Amino acid sequence: MFDRFTTGLVVAAACLLGGLIMLVLRLRDRNPAYSWWVAGFTLFGLGVVLGRLKPYLGPLAVPLPALIALFGVGALWAGLRAFEQRPFPFLAVLPPAIWLIGLTLVEPTYALKPFVFNLAIGTGTLLIGADIMRTAKRPFSARSCIGIVCLIETLISYSQAVALFTLRNEIGDGPLTGWMTFAPFQTGIAMIAIVLFGILMISEVSHRRLHRLATTDPLSDALNRRGFFEKGTAALGPHEKASRAAVVVFDIDHFKRINDAYGHPAGDRVIAEFAARARDQLRPGDIFGRLGGEEFALLLPRMNREEAALIADRIRAVLSATPIQYGDHAISVTASAGLAAAPRDGTDLDRLIAMADAALYTAKQNGRNRTALHQKEPVQLHHLTSPARTG
Repeated sequence: MFDRFTTGLVVAAACLLGGLIMLVLRLRDRNPAYSWWVAGFTLFGLGVVLGRLKPYLGPLAVPLPALIALFGVGALWAGLRAFEQRPFPFLAVLPPAIWLIGLTLVEPTYALKPFVFNLAIGTGTLLIGADIMRTAKRPFSARSCIGIVCLIETLISYSQAVALFTLRNEIGDGPLTGWMTFAPFQTGIAMIAIVLFGILMISEVSHRRLHRLATTDPLSDALNRRGFFEKGTAALGPHEKASRAAVVVFDIDHFKRINDAYGHPAGDRVIAEFAARARDQLRPGDIFGRLGGEEFALLLPRMNREEAALIADRIRAVLSATPIQYGDHAISVTASAGLAAAPRDGTDLDRLIAMADAALYTAKQNGRNRTALHQKEPVQLHHLTSPARTG
């Protein structure tokens, strides 16, 4: 059905395509994943080419081509792990081990050699597919499609292995004919699919990384102003259907004094530490960002004013409880907070921020180190009595 030349040509072409694409990406990006992928496609393609040159390989004609191809499968898996900054998969050596050990155990018949290879490559694709699906965050992403392709390849390879073992006597000295020639050809189709879905996966991840860079403040690792408004607006929903939520605006007290007394690097340290301590007090789904300078904003979905005020006070408490270390200095820091709530104070994030900012101004006017709620005349709530260190 599928002659060996056609099969080898399809697989080699798929590997060449994948290797060249990954090489181009490697030249543009020093991510080690691309090196692994170049090696993986190259080794698998080389194994296929050597398989067509068996008459010239002497005693290595049987073990070498398949061994190289199986190491290629392991390199592709290692590349996926490196791309996701996960550790090297030591089980990647299992398929080559199955091949080498299997050759020493089975009878030297024509059918049992491809039986062992199908068993080995099926195990390799099973490990990769299971690893991808086990860690999948989105069921229909390009990454998940690679996992599905690998699992289909496993099913075909294992089915072929069972058939080869069962029909080994009928096959005799070969060659394989009919549907038994499909598995190697299907490997080429799978390689092409992996290349295409791999390009889509790289594109998706690159887009997410660029978006994160564009919406994250590098100093505090919180959302920047753009990111906060983007996520916050989506969380609130349409103005006419805005859900219950609270917005808190924080401002670090006497921040200019800290900069003047200890230097701007100390101020940067204070900003980063405030952000880290604040994040520790938040729920999954709470939206926290740095609006600029020493000012931060927090959106608390599904929370009323009183509950939000407790969160704001808790954040201020953990900030003031322990001085921030900078070199030999222990810098005592406090913060003030202003709070507004939807839908009471508005349904638009810009308006809620403005109302919370007005409440923050009241908190500053009333002595700092406290939380104020927005109303016609904002009034303060709980406050901490420890003074800010002003240098």
